[in-house]
Amino acid sequence: MSLRNNAITLLMLLAAGAACAQQMDPNAALAMPFAELAQAQGVDAQALAAEVGLPEGADLSEQTGPLLKANELSLQDLQSAMQALRNAQTGVPEGDPPLEGHSAVEAEAASKDWGKIRLKFILWVACFVAALLMLMLTKVRPLVRVLMLLAAAAIFGVWLGVEPNAPGTIKDGIMLYATSGEIFLPRLMAFTGFLLMSIIGGKLFCGWCCQFGTLQDAIWHLPTKKWKPPFALSNTFRVGALLLISIAAFGYGADILEPIDPFRIFRLGALWAVITAVAVLIASVWVYRPWCSFFCPFGLVSWVAERIAITKPRVNLKTCIDCLRCERACPNFSIQGLRRGRKAPQDCFACGTCIRVCPVNAIRWHITPPPNDPEPVAHDESEDDAA
Repeated sequence: MSLRNNAITLLMLLAAGAACAQQMDPNAALAMPFAELAQAQGVDAQALAAEVGLPEGADLSEQTGPLLKANELSLQDLQSAMQALRNAQTGVPEGDPPLEGHSAVEAEAASKDWGKIRLKFILWVACFVAALLMLMLTKVRPLVRVLMLLAAAAIFGVWLGVEPNAPGTIKDGIMLYATSGEIFLPRLMAFTGFLLMSIIGGKLFCGWCCQFGTLQDAIWHLPTKKWKPPFALSNTFRVGALLLISIAAFGYGADILEPIDPFRIFRLGALWAVITAVAVLIASVWVYRPWCSFFCPFGLVSWVAERIAITKPRVNLKTCIDCLRCERACPNFSIQGLRRGRKAPQDCFACGTCIRVCPVNAIRWHITPPPNDPEPVAHDESEDDAA
């Protein structure tokens, strides 16, 4: 156990010390104060305000997104103004084509390290397939799982960086469309890929490949007393979080998640983001994947996709002896819902614990359900509380 604990501690130190040298993306720019953004881009804030068409006396300490929206300006207008100032500084004639793309989509594309992104998706697919085979062949062991969780956080977070990530495909997509009316096709393709993996294996991607999700999961394995929050509570928070993100983006042009996005711990993107990530990781000692369960927008979408997942835990109620070992060992209430035939059971993060602890091999991860399953066994609410 000490080896596992030391490994987790080492990973947290690596994550805290990792700074990813990436260019600022448009969503991060909109979340910054206008004056701070101008300084970061090497232009005078007052000159940029005049160039983009902000009224005289505008509060340049205000967040860029809401400030632009309040004055009926777009990200494209800001980019054009910034490029005009740079052209003036470097002597480029005003009529010449700008050095940067005119549209938000072009700016987004220019900010990406496509080689690293391609590598990340290749490794993600490899990790997904390996985990799927381990589950279907019942080869998941506790130590192997923890090591794979640590490896996923180190590879997909510390090494390959915060972007792309599954929740970002939703949050950033909403923000970009709300502020510019544009859709970034590579992000839509990434979201489609994540969704396809959810349809194939439920939350297997989240459970084994997501850089911040696996870090939470690894920390949860520290030996402490655990608390399982009611699913109605956690999912209500998650639905509310997605609604707030959408309302802020379309109503005010504000990205309320970006300043506290815990995924940014992998590049130390902002103080409050790091503080949020540390708070979530501390909570992970007692609560299984608190960010995934309470706030993650993709967590909500993939939970819906789980309903039609091709592979998932299959319980043979004909051979099940109703010992409840799987329900006690499950880190949340997912296997309880599956065993008892609930239409919308809690997220299953494909940890394989229920399969491993079943004394009669009544649970398997498979494509088809076991043959001749009887109707799920009914249980009293008191039994739910005890479990």
